[in-house]
Amino acid sequence: MENNPNSNAEYSLYISSLIHRLREREVLNEQEIKDLDEWRKPGGREDVFQELIDRKRFVAGVKEMNNYDGEDAVNTIFSRLGLRTPLQVRRMVSLKRGMAVAAVFLLAVAGVWLLTRRSSAPPPEVVRKDVGPGGNKAMLTLANGTRILLDTVQRGAITSQGNSRVLKTDDGRLAYEPVTKKTTSLVYNTLSTPRGGQYQLTLPDGSRVWLNAASSITYPTAFTGDERIVSITGEAYIEVVHNKDQPFRVQAGDQLVEDIGTAFNINAYSDEPVIKTTLVAGKVKVSSGTATRVLSPGQQVQGKGSMLEMVAGVDVDQVLAWKNGAFSFRNADLPTVMRQLARWYDIEVEYTGPVPAGTFDGEIGRGLTLNQVLQGLAQARINYTIVNSHKIVIRP
Repeated sequence: MENNPNSNAEYSLYISSLIHRLREREVLNEQEIKDLDEWRKPGGREDVFQELIDRKRFVAGVKEMNNYDGEDAVNTIFSRLGLRTPLQVRRMVSLKRGMAVAAVFLLAVAGVWLLTRRSSAPPPEVVRKDVGPGGNKAMLTLANGTRILLDTVQRGAITSQGNSRVLKTDDGRLAYEPVTKKTTSLVYNTLSTPRGGQYQLTLPDGSRVWLNAASSITYPTAFTGDERIVSITGEAYIEVVHNKDQPFRVQAGDQLVEDIGTAFNINAYSDEPVIKTTLVAGKVKVSSGTATRVLSPGQQVQGKGSMLEMVAGVDVDQVLAWKNGAFSFRNADLPTVMRQLARWYDIEVEYTGPVPAGTFDGEIGRGLTLNQVLQGLAQARINYTIVNSHKIVIRP
C-alpha cells in the first residue's frame, strides 16, 4: 500500500475521517485509536494533528472553502501532488456541501499533502505490527509431569492430586479443595506463568497467591506436618492465612521468608540485581545464610546472599502496581523499565551503543499495547525501532 499513491490517498482519507470524528467528540474504537496513533507518530504529523483538531480554526477553513468551486479546487490540488483524485473524494465533492463533508475533505487533502510533501526523503517509519498486553495465562504441572494449559480448560473440576480436588473457579483462579482428611504422602504441583502471563492461585489452606509474568510457585496439594512451605521464582504477592501451629514459609532463591500473619510481595527474578521482599501487612522474617531481618508494614528487605539491607518507608502501592494492573516507576533507569516490559509483552530488548541515561517516574496501564507504551516512552526522548513484533532495539 505504501508504494501506491492512490492507496496513500485512500489511507489519508481514512485518517482524515478519524480526526474529524475525534474533533466532533465522537468515540473511536480501539482499532481506530491504534491506527490514528500510528499515523501521528512520524515526525511533523503531531503538529498537523493539533492544527486539524482545533475546531475553531477548522470551521473558519470550511467557511473559506465555500467561496471556491469545490470540484475544480479538488482536482487542482491532487493534480499538483501528482495524484489522481481518489474516487471517494470525487464522490464527496459532488454531494451537497455540509460542515461534516467539507471538513472530511479538507482533512483528506491535508493528509495527502503531509504524506507526499517529503517525497524526496526516505519515508518515515510507521509501525504496522503491535503487541497486545499480557493476560491470564499459566501452566499447571502435576506430580506425574502432566502439563495443563489453564487458559484453555473449562471452569470446574480439572483433576485430583493427592487428597485434593483441583478446580478452576468461576473467576478463573486455580484452587484446591480437600476431599478427605486422610493423611497421604506429599504431592507437589507447580503453577508457572509465561512471559506475557499472570495468574491467581488459592492454596489448600486458603492462602492466596498472585503470580506476575515469567514466575512460578511450587507447593504441596495438601499441607501436613508442622509447617507449610512453598518455593517461588519471579514475582508473587501472597496473602497468608495465619496458623501459629503451622508457620508458612516461602523459599525464594537463597532467601527464606516466614509469615507471622502476613500479606507480602516477593520480587526474585534472576535478571534483577537483588531479591526484594516488601511487607504489606502483619510481619515477616527474612533469612539468608546467617543474616535475619524482621519486617514491619511498609518495610522492604533487599539483597542476595547473606547481605540483607532494610529499606523503610517503601511506597507499597508502587510495589503492588503490577498486581493492580499497572507499571509504576520511581526513579527507574531505562533497563529497569525495559525488563518489566519485556516480561509482560514477551519481547526481546537490544541496545545499540551506550544505554540512554535518565530515569522515569510515573504510572502506565498494563492494558495498553506495546506501541502505546513505547510511544509514551518516546515522549521522554527514547529512540527505538521495532525490528519485528517481538524485538525492540533501543538506539542512543
